Amino acid sequence: MAPTDGGYWGRVTSTIDWCEENYVVSRYVAEFWNTISNLIMILAPLFACCLAVRQKLEKPVIFSYVSIVVVGCGSWLFHMTLQYSMQLMDELPMIWGSAFLLYGILTLEGEKEKNYYWLMGGLLVYCTAVTVMYLVNNNPVFHEAAYGVMVAVMVFGALRSLLKYQNKVGTMLYVSSFLTYMSGFILWNIDNIYCQHLRSLRRDKLHSAATPLFECHAWWHILAGVGTYLCLLFVSYMRYTILNMSPEVKFLLSVFPYVSVPSAAQRLKLS
Repeated sequence: MAPTDGGYWGRVTSTIDWCEENYVVSRYVAEFWNTISNLIMILAPLFACCLAVRQKLEKPVIFSYVSIVVVGCGSWLFHMTLQYSMQLMDELPMIWGSAFLLYGILTLEGEKEKNYYWLMGGLLVYCTAVTVMYLVNNNPVFHEAAYGVMVAVMVFGALRSLLKYQNKVGTMLYVSSFLTYMSGFILWNIDNIYCQHLRSLRRDKLHSAATPLFECHAWWHILAGVGTYLCLLFVSYMRYTILNMSPEVKFLLSVFPYVSVPSAAQRLKLS
């Protein structure tokens, strides 16, 4: 294991210490690359959230963007400090934030502005139960399994709607999201299983400038962040396609994708 002292935040109290060696780049950041890689999970949904608010999109869409920003901030704090309290700020928002996205996916075909209280209640019970049980047993595997169940329901719930509506743009967003997220998940497992090999490679065989390329947990953050963002775009695009509101996927600076939903007046002109 990497040294647990010698940095600004002191002794590691989290139940997990990832493969990146601690306080190598900065004494103020325990896992530097694992920390800054969360920027994609903060800035992208924050920008999309601002656009969603400006376009007056439905609250589940807006809340989904906000929840991912919260997850990204929590992950930043966790990897920066490796303190147990910050670990909870990373892991518990993953559960609660997923609930917002799951609600959006399972209500894609619902009536506009309608609240499905039975689904809200079910998600609330699930998230509360997971939170209480995790605080009691502190087992990361339990958290990962609970989160994995939610991700699986999202994947199959989104696929169900996609197969029903056969939308080309929606298909591209879904496939891109799935492949990107799963690529990150593979790297997450490589980081866990082959940690000692990766550390040896970074220490003994690579120039210091190349070592970030083999910080697989940081790449998990990047790819999971991009995959989740694309999933949010999928939900937004499919939702407003189903509502016949003529959404479009546009690109900021020809690179950054976002969903644009024309106003009622603009839709009249288009028709």
